[in-house]
Amino acid sequence: MLLRLSNVSRDYGAIQALKSASFEIGRGEVMGLVGENGAGKSTLVKIIGGFDTGFTGEYFYDGEVRRFSGPTAAEHAGIAIAQQELSLIPTMSVAENIFLAGDGVPRIASKGILARKAKPFLEEVGLGHVNPMRATNRLSVGEQHLVEVARLFAHNPQVLILDEPTAALGETDSIRILNMVKRLKDRGKSVIYVSHRMDEIFKVSDRITVLRDGESQAPRAATDMDVNSLVELMLGFELGDMYPDRRPVTRKAPILEVRGLWPDGILDPISFDVYPGEILGLAGQLGSGTSEILGAMAGSTRSRGGKLYYNGEEFLPARPRDAIRRCIAYCSEDRKRDGLFLGRPIMENLSAPSLETISINGLLNGAKERASTTENAIKFTVDPTRLPQEAGVLSGGNQQKVALGKWLSVSPRVILVNEPTRGVDVGARAEIYQILRDLADQGAAIVVASTDIQEITNLPDRVLSFYRGVEVGELHLDEMTSANILEQITDPFREAGISVSERA
Repeated sequence: MLLRLSNVSRDYGAIQALKSASFEIGRGEVMGLVGENGAGKSTLVKIIGGFDTGFTGEYFYDGEVRRFSGPTAAEHAGIAIAQQELSLIPTMSVAENIFLAGDGVPRIASKGILARKAKPFLEEVGLGHVNPMRATNRLSVGEQHLVEVARLFAHNPQVLILDEPTAALGETDSIRILNMVKRLKDRGKSVIYVSHRMDEIFKVSDRITVLRDGESQAPRAATDMDVNSLVELMLGFELGDMYPDRRPVTRKAPILEVRGLWPDGILDPISFDVYPGEILGLAGQLGSGTSEILGAMAGSTRSRGGKLYYNGEEFLPARPRDAIRRCIAYCSEDRKRDGLFLGRPIMENLSAPSLETISINGLLNGAKERASTTENAIKFTVDPTRLPQEAGVLSGGNQQKVALGKWLSVSPRVILVNEPTRGVDVGARAEIYQILRDLADQGAAIVVASTDIQEITNLPDRVLSFYRGVEVGELHLDEMTSANILEQITDPFREAGISVSERA
């Protein structure tokens, strides 16, 4: 084995993150690392990469007992981590970002020299077509993730850790990442692939290691497992169907009518209806315009024109408050940036949208706040005893539940959700899907935008598809297959030979 950890434990005060966990990976192997949020994956990755040195247990690398003093020491030994959050400088060129640490280049080097030296590393990750002199912020998000990996390749790593590399990517960019992993394996590199996307784990992994409650399960060959058996190993019990049952929706009078809405990022004004009891899906890759549509409906992003009709009232929200007052809730795709107050208690997060209803003459009524937030925490399966804790200490799945659950305090009739399960483990995903379905069954209208093809195929009752700012189709339940949706959101005008600009 190239790298092996045995009986590794790590605690943070009363929290036991790892309990006698073990992990191994051989040369030229892709090892999938999976587990629920809070299972210990991040802690294990930090230990392997030298970011966390306070563990107990044995660490063997390349036949020697090791304990790295920090990430720089681990990187020099041949272990590199591509974090989920990009560490590139957007305004610098691709080549400058690759050699940002100054390793492997002369003390004085022109941009041309950097570009020539960067070219082999770009080819290594499938970006041989990219001009190294190009500004990094002009690349797609997926290409930027590949540049991040190319930067690590400048240090000639033997073990590469990819932590949720496709969590924020659309289908096309995700395929680039998966193809890159296969190339790395073919060239003898070892890859630790951490992901919540089960289909990706099976596509690229030779073996899979599962962490559950800080304890490791023995690694198993990917060919010996399927999604159901893997989920059962992660949870300790059989999950059952991931997605709730769908039944025909009676579409009589729409609860919300969107007419001529034209947010930035959309090439043509769009119109559609949203019905009570329905989950409407907006399908598209990153940059397709679905995020901008939800933002404009919620008043959080600008729109060049258009109207919404809600309960017979015509309006266009200029700010989120305009939508909230009409019982329209909005959960953004980035809970850490604008979905939660991570440094504030969970209770305050759950009550934030409804301060007017739990205050008297501007003074907060603590009893009302506790009663309201406790009830909503239970509905979203968040432990009510944790309400005084900061939201930032929760796992990703529980953070997403709080980001959604806070809107129950305004009794929403329309709920707009962008990427409902991004970075969420499989158990929490199933819970969130069921909660959204329950809300729809109670009469709410749900509009979901997602770049996860399985999610957008199996959760909604109806799908509107978008491609580069253009609405290209509407699919009803009997037409909603992954193949149909993928065709519409990746290359909808190929057969007709029509360009997107012509279609718009």
